[in-house]
Amino acid sequence: MLTADAVVADGDAERRRDSATDRLGKAWREMRRGSATGVLVEQLFGRPGDPDAVEPGHLDVLDILVARDGQRMSDLAAALRVDPSTVTRTMHRMEAAGLARRMPTEQDGRVVTAHLTAKGRRLHGLVAARRSDLIDIGLQALAPDEREQLVDLLERFLGALALATGAADELAR
Repeated sequence: MLTADAVVADGDAERRRDSATDRLGKAWREMRRGSATGVLVEQLFGRPGDPDAVEPGHLDVLDILVARDGQRMSDLAAALRVDPSTVTRTMHRMEAAGLARRMPTEQDGRVVTAHLTAKGRRLHGLVAARRSDLIDIGLQALAPDEREQLVDLLERFLGALALATGAADELAR
């Protein structure tokens, strides 16, 4: 971890490094809270209350269930890297919205699995298409080789963060 003493000891090298770090930090902040973020979130997830709106947290569950329906609640929690009680609350809201349902397994009624409804599958398809369209809009500003480079660099960046935080095994999931 960088210390204040290290910055003073090697100020010029640190300022050069900080240029890229600062730029990436600003881009990260802009992606999370920038002026366009609210518009993009609304375009992706829909306006709250609209019939085709999906809560952002629900999309993660929908993504998982589209790939493999019938996940145990504990497996969903592990895949989402959240406490099982968070998945329980999320599934309660998703059931109320008609996106998913929980069912006990035939083998053991104590084990509960999550399943997509037709509405959940339809809305996932709609939001996934919106997500692809928005990504494509952003990628249009880049040449084809730059697009590949961006993806490669982002994957390497995330991999480095995962290694540094001890989350490399989770990133591989």
